[in-house]
Amino acid sequence: MDMAPPRDRLASVPAMTLPLRIALIAALSVTYCLAQTGAVTFYSRSISAKNVATEFLPKSEQPFGGLQGGWLFDGPQRLARVRMGRFVTFHLSPGEHSFTDAGPTGPSKKPLVINVKDGGQYCVRLFAKMINLGLLASWDNQIEEVPCQRAQREAAHLKPIEFKQVDPAVRTELDPRTTFPSESQSQR
Repeated sequence: MDMAPPRDRLASVPAMTLPLRIALIAALSVTYCLAQTGAVTFYSRSISAKNVATEFLPKSEQPFGGLQGGWLFDGPQRLARVRMGRFVTFHLSPGEHSFTDAGPTGPSKKPLVINVKDGGQYCVRLFAKMINLGLLASWDNQIEEVPCQRAQREAAHLKPIEFKQVDPAVRTELDPRTTFPSESQSQR
């Protein structure tokens, strides 16, 4: 039986609660940080029978990056390597962000500029426009903001990108959820 004086037992109580206090402060800090950001979800649809069939048309829309994927940028900062059939969500600081992509066929011609607001939800579709002239075909990478309800319909079945495909410099901004954001989480 432990016969320690009551004073010794009471002295150990603050030591036990210190880790709890630290954990609570950390949890509240993370919640506060997430509240000071906007969520931007990028996705590239998966290949479908319709995509395959339209390859033979003079103009068609195809998933971005193919199997090998392409890089997504916020200004000069690489965010992630995105492949077709995948999505990724980042919590970004409020303000103007200029997004571009660079796939196997080159970079997008113009950036997509979004003014991210606190608590905002934004959905961005990555794709390639293909012009097929018989023996010669060209691909033009595109990046466009779409209503999140549309994105949910198009991308609810997609898988998240692998963690290793996210640039190490921005991994702290990555949303760890493994399902595409639902319409109830979207504001646009």
